[in-house]
Amino acid sequence: MDFGIKKKHELHIDVINMVDVFLNLLIFFMLSTSFVSSPGIKVNLPHGKGDIIMKPKGDIRIYIYASGAISYDKQQVSIDQLGAALDRLAKTRPDVLVIIEADKDVLHGRVVAVMEAARAAGLHRLAIATTLQPPGKP
Repeated sequence: MDFGIKKKHELHIDVINMVDVFLNLLIFFMLSTSFVSSPGIKVNLPHGKGDIIMKPKGDIRIYIYASGAISYDKQQVSIDQLGAALDRLAKTRPDVLVIIEADKDVLHGRVVAVMEAARAAGLHRLAIATTLQPPGKP
């Protein structure tokens, strides 16, 4: 009879490889989110403290320049043409988010006219784009 002390084998799971994979994924996603930018249309947006909205695929953007010109679907349009385009859009996608990117020098009435055109077309999900307010400014 062997009454010697038997060693118990401890279970050891090596997690170093799993940690490496997770860190690589974290770095990849952190770097890839910094490449998300707005389209090439430049509008001098006002500053604000509003909520940050993630850009969902399928939202539409309407740009209003300092001169009052309106751009929709990469084309300059009049307010009547915009209304007709939004009517067509509302028939196929009534729940689409309409984001208005107006220059900070645009008259308030011009922004309201675009909002009314969207509402008249039956689009009620509206957002106004701003840039984040720099720290330390009221």
